[in-house]
Amino acid sequence: MASIATRPTPAHVPDDLVRSFRYDMLPGVEINSVQAAADAARRQPDVFWGPEARHGKGAWVITRHDLIREVYQDPELFSSRNNAGFSKMAGEDWPLLPLEADPPSHAAWRMLLNPIFAPARIKALEVDIEALARRLVDRVLAKGEAEFVSDFATVFPSEIFLNLLDLPLEHVGLFLEWERKLAHGDTKARRQEGARGVVAYLRNVVAERRSNPKDDLISHVANAWIDGRESTPDEALSVACMLYVAGLDTVANMLGWMFKHLAEHPQDQQRLREDPALIPVALEELLRAYPIVITGRQVTRDVEFHGVKMKKGDTVSLATVLAGRDDREFPNPDVIDFNREKVSHITFGSGPHRCVGSHLARRELRIALEEWLRRVPPFRVKPGERPVTQGRGVFGVEKLHLVW
Repeated sequence: MASIATRPTPAHVPDDLVRSFRYDMLPGVEINSVQAAADAARRQPDVFWGPEARHGKGAWVITRHDLIREVYQDPELFSSRNNAGFSKMAGEDWPLLPLEADPPSHAAWRMLLNPIFAPARIKALEVDIEALARRLVDRVLAKGEAEFVSDFATVFPSEIFLNLLDLPLEHVGLFLEWERKLAHGDTKARRQEGARGVVAYLRNVVAERRSNPKDDLISHVANAWIDGRESTPDEALSVACMLYVAGLDTVANMLGWMFKHLAEHPQDQQRLREDPALIPVALEELLRAYPIVITGRQVTRDVEFHGVKMKKGDTVSLATVLAGRDDREFPNPDVIDFNREKVSHITFGSGPHRCVGSHLARRELRIALEEWLRRVPPFRVKPGERPVTQGRGVFGVEKLHLVW
């Protein structure tokens, strides 16, 4: 990739560390954005400056597993403030909690959510999640084909989200439309439209649940006390929006990558059909190989990070796919090996901001794999069709037409 800056480069950035680098414009991104990102990063230094690497603006790109983990685990030096920018997209200004909070204030919000997403609490949801997966499979099974993304991957986590928040299931279409605009909108105006829709809807729900609490997640947050005081409406709204952003698009895209892999690698699909007990192990390897999140941090003071001089206020771009496909951490990282000895990935993050919903996400992914492999005959990509992927916002699968 050429060392050509497309935007002005800060004076403290050496010319030899500047790379023209955008995840959504890499060669091959529309076919396999995960592989495209991994291939491009391996040709770069461990740390380099991309003039458009983070939301079209300049950022330090970290390409190695151990360095990405180090940034995750040092919130004092690498702040999460203004990381997502969700509220600004909706024309407002509040942090997405607890995602954009730093310690020590982060801990109180995390403690509020931890019991809700604890393994025992999530296990209690398993029967309902299994029933939902079966119902969605029933819709397509007899047809012998499905556009997996729209028929299953996006609907599945969306209905789980609505159930957690005790929202009407008939509103799933609204949430899916907002998600499409947010994650896949091809213009800033479309993405802003999606953000405003989510915020307006959830603000009304938060106000109603503050007045008339129910036994649901939003009521729990809307009426919570944080550090000895009652949470504000905007704080409760921000947590609800965070759960929406984190719970829908991430699981949907993880499902897309996993089923794309199994459709294109029938030998792996057959192994799991013959030995369903292997699914939990295979899931971790697939999570290692197909991470999707591109997050960021802000440098809080001037520092030299592994030989690179960073200035206070610099942005750092962290793509989990670069960690999961790091050949220094994982031998033959592009090979998906269900017998791999070491699968200690950081797909769900590391440090204080490690994904609070990881137990729920794993359960959703495992149940989806089990139900499809148990009930649907061997599936493959429909002849004449090609999966479509992208690297904008998250590494996503936009279209995956399966037949069986």
